[in-house]
Amino acid sequence: MIRTTKNAMIWHVGGEDVHMRLPLLRSLRGLGYRVGAVGSGDGRAFAADDIPYYNYPLNRWISPFADRRSTFQLRRLIESERPDVVHAFDTKPSFLAPAAAAGLAVAVRTITGMGYVFSSQTPLAAALRPVYRQRQRQAGHESAVTIFQNQDDYDYFIRHRIVAEESAALVRSSGVDCAELLSRCPDESGRAALRARLATGNEPVVTMVARMVATKGVRQFLGAARRVRASGIAARFLLAGPLASEGKQAVRREEFEAYGDDVTYLGPCDDVPALLSVSDLFVLPTYYREGVPRVLLEAGAIGLPLITTDMPGCRDVVRHKENGLLVRPRDEASLVTAITQMLSLDESTRRRMGNASRRRVHENFELRQVAAAYAAIYDRSLSLHGVRK
Repeated sequence: MIRTTKNAMIWHVGGEDVHMRLPLLRSLRGLGYRVGAVGSGDGRAFAADDIPYYNYPLNRWISPFADRRSTFQLRRLIESERPDVVHAFDTKPSFLAPAAAAGLAVAVRTITGMGYVFSSQTPLAAALRPVYRQRQRQAGHESAVTIFQNQDDYDYFIRHRIVAEESAALVRSSGVDCAELLSRCPDESGRAALRARLATGNEPVVTMVARMVATKGVRQFLGAARRVRASGIAARFLLAGPLASEGKQAVRREEFEAYGDDVTYLGPCDDVPALLSVSDLFVLPTYYREGVPRVLLEAGAIGLPLITTDMPGCRDVVRHKENGLLVRPRDEASLVTAITQMLSLDESTRRRMGNASRRRVHENFELRQVAAAYAAIYDRSLSLHGVRK
């Protein structure tokens, strides 16, 4: 019997951060699907929602032996639990899960950006691009649908014939729940207390939230903050996010300390909406090939004007001079100019741009819209490619 529509079991497969799919899984369950998750982390985040979670080994780096082991373990899980749809997120799972699901479940995958291979300018990254295209082409043949989060990635895969247009779809981001984000923002007295704790005074607050890796543009943010403050502009620069371990890409704590009073490094942030609620401007100078940076959506949903790079995914969120500014990637001078320009605007103009951010996120990236788009893809894929149980 082929099971389709809302009785279907949908699995989301990712890596150690598969918990980022929790809001989407909740929404899909609200639409009537049964849902589960598979990842390489401990899965504790899923227990509170009573969502089944399964663990499998996953090596993020190049390792054919580890990849075979991951595929084998994932296939054993699929054979045992018999989900209807196996939906892979992130680069490695998007290669491995379709092969593991062959003949057992409908494979769907989302390309959440093109990652290191297309972000780095090193000879190694350039050499890996043909390999990446070939692996994606093979995984595309094994998948019912390949979903893209931004127009640039979609166009690249079609142009290079990595996937066929009839098996490609565009669903912008994994969605954000705008109402839920706003509900987590403190009231006026809470914001005042947080500003006092952060010692921001009455100066405008410029915030960046990201993992502390070079490709997120952390060093450009640090340098731009120093240059803006040295020009005599009064502003507080806040940087939040966990330290990373990606070798040369990691930005070390000593680098933050070298900037003294110019930038306050807050470390990992447990309450991003609260931090954004006391900010006047959000900056993300990333040059990493992401799908759509979630933190840009969160900052936009809360109503901040945005500065980010003219990169795939980022330019899907920011309309230049409408709800923020786009700057050249890896260009500190361009970032300094943009921050200076935004801080020179009067508060009502910045507020108008922030309202435009909120509208754009609500109209294009709202979680309910994304869940409905995925639901339509699942139902259509099961109808066309359903695997007999």
